[in-house]
Amino acid sequence: MKINHILVTAILSLSLVTGATLALAPATSATQIIVAQSPAEIPPTLAPFTATPGAKGSLLITAEPSSRVVLKTKGAKARAVKTNRAGWVRVKSLRPGVKYTLTTKISGSTKRITAIPESQVVAAHTFRVLTTEIPGQLQLSWRHANTPAQGAVSFTVTAAPIDSTTETIAGTTTSTEIVFTDLDLNVRFAFSVTATNTISSATPTMALMTKSLNDLQGTPVAKAPKTPVSPVKQPVSPANAPAYTPTYAPAPAPVSPSGPATRTIYLCPDTFTEVGGLCEKTLPYTYTAENYTFHPETRVESCSGPGCPSSVYMDMGYIASPTWGQVHCPRGGTLYGNTCMAWSTSSQQVTYQIKDATPNGYTDTGSIWSKKDALPAGYTDNGNNWVSTTAKVAEVVPV
Repeated sequence: MKINHILVTAILSLSLVTGATLALAPATSATQIIVAQSPAEIPPTLAPFTATPGAKGSLLITAEPSSRVVLKTKGAKARAVKTNRAGWVRVKSLRPGVKYTLTTKISGSTKRITAIPESQVVAAHTFRVLTTEIPGQLQLSWRHANTPAQGAVSFTVTAAPIDSTTETIAGTTTSTEIVFTDLDLNVRFAFSVTATNTISSATPTMALMTKSLNDLQGTPVAKAPKTPVSPVKQPVSPANAPAYTPTYAPAPAPVSPSGPATRTIYLCPDTFTEVGGLCEKTLPYTYTAENYTFHPETRVESCSGPGCPSSVYMDMGYIASPTWGQVHCPRGGTLYGNTCMAWSTSSQQVTYQIKDATPNGYTDTGSIWSKKDALPAGYTDNGNNWVSTTAKVAEVVPV
């Protein structure tokens, strides 16, 4: 019973120190309230199964770690890949714009999703900025060669002030037009539109204002003048005339502000074509051709035979075999009976026509020498053609 005595002593000491009462057995009641408990067991979360377009013609696939994923599409052989320990894999060399069906197993169940790889987005073109009837408002429109391979495309449009502290205006749209308002009439702007898809952004297409809106449209729109309304003076009535009630002229209709009669558009000059927001003109390369030229060269070459000077038909000597009585020609020649005959070696001069060295600046095409002509003034060389570029010019047209 010593153990029980020690246990009771320990419990009593704990009660005195903490001020709490410690019961050896819990009290029970008809109604009990849970004041704390361990967290409920949460079932494991299944790994997500996704496929996101990445670089051109690729998909980033997420699934369970080290799991097999099969990709199928019409007209192509099924392709199987395996995720890494982190649960993802990047699949390349897929066909942009084509729908793929992906299949894998997650916790023993077959899961399927579809995904479409994308290609690089192309730039917008035919970018035009037009005035409207409202001062400080511009309508921006453009064209875009959208294809299924590019996926969903959006456009970021900006109007950046030139030589001004005015804030840049920016907007995003999935349409091919947008309207900017409240632009400073005395500031020139540089406009840009940038096409973007899931995996890339195209080169911005630019358009520059050469003059401010006030310079292009003339004086600012005048406001309607305020016209005061004056009462009409009445004649003096005779004494017996009925009382006269004064009347007032109606207020004139307000004068509507006159809208602009013209608007400004930005176009490429004649002979230029818009390419990626710039005005471009190309010229094919021209070349200067030269025929081959030759010079004679004389060489001394060894020879033998009837056509070789100083070559004689001579006995080269022979050796008879002591065993079999056969004759051999150790110094060459043809055996005739017991004689070895051959033409002696001599030399002669031979003249050849040798093609001259390729002139400086020319290349040898195999049939002629050719040289690309000098770059025309105002052009650059893009590796395929000569190219001249210029900015769009403003043109004022009637509204």
